[in-house]
Amino acid sequence: MIVHITRFVFVTAGVLGGYAVSGLIDWPETTGYPDYFVIFIFLILGTSMGYLLGGILGREFAIAYRGVEERVSDLSTSEIALGTVGLLIGLTIAWLVSLPLRLVEPSWVAILSTALLFVLGGYFGLRVALLKRTEVIRAFPGVAGAQPIVSAARMRILDTSAVIDGRFLQLVGLGTLDGDIRVPGFVITELHTLADSSDDIKRSRGRRGLDLLATSSATGGIQTFEADYPEIKTVDDKLLRLATDTGAGIVTVDFNLTKVARVRGLETLNINEVAAALKPAHLPGEPLRVHVTREGKEAGQGVGYLEDGTMVVIADADEYIGQDVDTEVTSVLQTSAGRMVFARFVADAVGLLEHGSPDEG
Repeated sequence: MIVHITRFVFVTAGVLGGYAVSGLIDWPETTGYPDYFVIFIFLILGTSMGYLLGGILGREFAIAYRGVEERVSDLSTSEIALGTVGLLIGLTIAWLVSLPLRLVEPSWVAILSTALLFVLGGYFGLRVALLKRTEVIRAFPGVAGAQPIVSAARMRILDTSAVIDGRFLQLVGLGTLDGDIRVPGFVITELHTLADSSDDIKRSRGRRGLDLLATSSATGGIQTFEADYPEIKTVDDKLLRLATDTGAGIVTVDFNLTKVARVRGLETLNINEVAAALKPAHLPGEPLRVHVTREGKEAGQGVGYLEDGTMVVIADADEYIGQDVDTEVTSVLQTSAGRMVFARFVADAVGLLEHGSPDEG
């Protein structure tokens, strides 16, 4: 439609322009051709040029229009209202600045300068309003019908991984996770997307997250609120932006998100780190009884697990898979995935288990 309208305008302009040019010079005397023939030629030229230029520019206008339409569709009502206000303020400032330019000579310089001022003023007013929309909405909660952003006083934001993990409920119940615990709308949207996934694992995780969220919301422990940044694509980036804007803390089990948030100076609570910190400490030389479940990565190693899930890597224990062995802790390694204990098995203890005590002989 835009291409057709643009072509119509340019063809009309070409016809009028061709007719006007045909009367500028006495073409019959210059060329020897009659008036009607000269007018016909110029009309054809004007129509052809208008059709070609209208098609080229019309397609460019259509592409630009679709881009603007997509951008506007991503904006909320409050953002459109704020953008309009910013545009009007920018145009008003441009009008005030342009008043002295009316005295400039020649007049075409004044007209060109005024037009440029209006374009720049409108653009910068619109741009500043959209860039600072969060601060404006917080300062004037009722502007454009916008909902106020939640107060950051002791507010903690759950990300998708923390909701699916579910251990936040125990932390809230014990009072360890205090403050105003909230879940933004874009996290709920991601959970809904996962719940509708064709992948069984993703669908199960999404449904688990929604069920946990519904349970916690019903008991009043967790609240949800609407917040979104349409120009930001990933949920993690939206979460970081929201925490930056509100000063709230982030609750997650995502190790990479934890690192990025802390690099940006954001308060972050990683539930896996809390769980690892609460596990009992094991010192070198401490005896442990472990059930060897499988071989380790290195030759001769056996791997077992403590009751709290801590992995124990046992040297020279690959022959005792499926058995309980007595070990002695040699070192403890804290990793991003949790705590790992390295131990050596006590040969004498294993020998007693296999052959019995000397007194029994």
